[in-house]
Amino acid sequence: MKKKLYLSALAVLMTGALMTGCAKSESPAPAAASAASEATTEAANTPSSVTITHTLGTAEVPVNPKRVAVLDYSILETIDFLGVTPEIIVPKTHLPEYLKKYKDDSYADAGSLVEPNVEAINEFKPDLIIIGGRQASLYEEFSKIAPTIYTSVEYTDFWNEFERVNLMTAEIFDKKEEAKSKIDQLKTQAEEIHKTAEESGKKALVIQTNDGKISAYGPGSRFGIIHGVLGITPVDDTIEVSKHGMEIGFEYIAEKNPDLIFVVDRTTVVGGSDIASKNTGQ
Repeated sequence: MKKKLYLSALAVLMTGALMTGCAKSESPAPAAASAASEATTEAANTPSSVTITHTLGTAEVPVNPKRVAVLDYSILETIDFLGVTPEIIVPKTHLPEYLKKYKDDSYADAGSLVEPNVEAINEFKPDLIIIGGRQASLYEEFSKIAPTIYTSVEYTDFWNEFERVNLMTAEIFDKKEEAKSKIDQLKTQAEEIHKTAEESGKKALVIQTNDGKISAYGPGSRFGIIHGVLGITPVDDTIEVSKHGMEIGFEYIAEKNPDLIFVVDRTTVVGGSDIASKNTGQ
């Protein structure tokens, strides 16, 4: 039986919250005093700034910045997971559902990912600006406003890049150990999925729908994590690798007849027709 799976970028691997808990102490007063002492020591050992080297350059960034412009939704998710609470300005246009809390008026609006409101970001007076691939051309302009780091991931080396970018972000907020623990957990989950995929023998097709058009993505592509990291066998290993995928039609899908179809529905993000994404399930 053929199944259709929808995913926001990398959600098949990167979902799930890390649950933590605290046990009550039988001696609350001494425990509280000890915790306060440890916190004071940690604060004294935490540097006021850290030098961050990224793909586009180097920036001296304050540790635990108070005001942050976040123009990369994946990094916004990382910041949310780490539990840090700086004042944030974020592009609210087409904000993903799983980050909908940032639509609240308590968070400033930076416009859209494609056309960020530079004036609004400047008026926000951020201590740090975090940009992704869509804002790479604005790096120099943003660097004049505040220290700016670039967090786009090179998909051909996914795990190393994913780890680099997230640990870099966590270091800024003094949460590197928490991030490392989560990454290790995700790697274990990926290995388990990889094993299950191999045992199933099922073949998959990854497609992106965009206002009625369909593109296929295979191993080595921007969505190659499905095949490379998770080990799900591609139904066609000759798909052309390109940024926008290999244009296909419904006849191609019918001919290849994959057991699984992963649908990246870009239309739901940018608005438009949902005809293509609906028809892929028929």
